[in-house]
Amino acid sequence: MDSELVFHHIGIACRDIDKTREFYLGLGYTASPVVDDPLQHVRICFLDKEGAPRLELLQPLDDQSPVARTLATAGVTPYHFCYEVRNIDEAIVALRTKRFLLVSGPVPACALGDRRIAFLYNKNNGLIELVENPA
Repeated sequence: MDSELVFHHIGIACRDIDKTREFYLGLGYTASPVVDDPLQHVRICFLDKEGAPRLELLQPLDDQSPVARTLATAGVTPYHFCYEVRNIDEAIVALRTKRFLLVSGPVPACALGDRRIAFLYNKNNGLIELVENPA
């Protein structure tokens, strides 16, 4: 199972996606368009740079966003690591046997072409996101 987790991105909780994006653009990253995901209660922007990990900026859309709670306690910070999997349901079952708690999902993610995502938490590993890529 572990070998089937393929790194996809690092999610970063931020208060102002435009200001945070500007910093990374100054470092040579290129940005995707900003997308509002009402299901996840976040604004999202992906940042790419050759030879560097892909980043996902996450700004809360409202107080229901789990990102808002993170910002209130930790400030702007790395939020999660995301991994691609072929079958999200099987990956969730495998991770639950390793004491990961399913926090949300699976649900479609508009910023990822409606591929299904899920968030899981483990006290020793933190928050991870899975994104399904059946191809």
